[in-house]
Amino acid sequence: MKLLYDLNSLRPPRSGVGYYTQHLLEGLLKRNDIEELGGWVGSNYYNRRSVGSLLGEENSLQAGAQFSEGWKASMLRAARSLPGVYQGRTVVRRIKSASLRAECARRGFIYHETNFIASPYAGPNVVTIHDLSHRHFPEFHPQAAVDYLDRNLPDTLKQVHKVITVSEYTRRDAIDVYGLPEDKVVSIPLGVEPCFRPHRANDCESVLAELGLKQRGFILSVCTLQPRKNLTRLVAAFAKLPADLREAFPLVLIGAEGWMNSGLMRDIERLSQAKQIILPGYVARESLLKLYSSAAVFAYPSLFEGFGLPVAEAMASGVAVLTSNVTSLPEVTAGAALEVDPYSIDDIATGLERLLIDKALRDTLIIKGLARAAELTWDAMVRRTYAVYSSIAA
Repeated sequence: MKLLYDLNSLRPPRSGVGYYTQHLLEGLLKRNDIEELGGWVGSNYYNRRSVGSLLGEENSLQAGAQFSEGWKASMLRAARSLPGVYQGRTVVRRIKSASLRAECARRGFIYHETNFIASPYAGPNVVTIHDLSHRHFPEFHPQAAVDYLDRNLPDTLKQVHKVITVSEYTRRDAIDVYGLPEDKVVSIPLGVEPCFRPHRANDCESVLAELGLKQRGFILSVCTLQPRKNLTRLVAAFAKLPADLREAFPLVLIGAEGWMNSGLMRDIERLSQAKQIILPGYVARESLLKLYSSAAVFAYPSLFEGFGLPVAEAMASGVAVLTSNVTSLPEVTAGAALEVDPYSIDDIATGLERLLIDKALRDTLIIKGLARAAELTWDAMVRRTYAVYSSIAA
């Protein structure tokens, strides 16, 4: 079997799709039943050995422009909102890689596009769809990105032989929205890295001290600060908690600067001044792992998720989880979390208070969460993805 990938999602800084691609390729490179594995960035072809090098060296590919604040960020956001910018970038990338894709198709490679929109390909090919939030919440995305997906995704779904989704919820969603045949769409859950695990309290002391936190003495949320993650309602729900609970369990919000969040930042300001909400900014991965493990509650009342990997990572870290009762999240937690209505501030507040005052409930959810997270592995994702390749191999 010969496998081909678009490696652009491995560019730094890697997003969720980039890490999905990384874990898939890492698992496939361990197999000895793959004749050849390669991919492209621009007009450059990377063979099996060089793909392996890319995975371990995130900075070996040129980064796309990324600015979180200031005039450069404003200009970048404005440029990306211009009509045709996404489509233009796609056309340029396709032109650069056209000849190598044609050669790989001639040689019998199976092409797997891991990032929604597949390039034209004459051989067997697969695409992974991570969610359809652009259809359900277009207002939460740049209009140019929504237009790009609306224009190109239907053609991709017609071209490919199989569609992989990261949850059964997203599988049903893709079938319903695009009228796909049932047997064309396969659900393959994501996995949790082994580094997400319970840590000893002593090993976490220095990380907690830097932020003025206590072991099992804070609420943690990890996500991009954007509307779909529902942080405005989470902050409002936290503000409704009794003052003594807010003092004892501050809310720690960790995540990259997002968009459409000026109102959120205003809501946070008063509680932040009282040191009841903490915004650490960038947190190194090793520190983040220990914060996960040390929290009393992990709060993730997202409005829409194709999978919801932070919830699985929190369960694997041994923390009680509060999350939403909508989209894919109940499927991911499988009864191992406290589910709330994400549109109800009162419901979120009640759930937070219940978890904070009921240690027995937290302990029960920790045990269930660890068991559930153990079922979600990247190795299983790789095996099931390889089975999809086998089903379409010539």
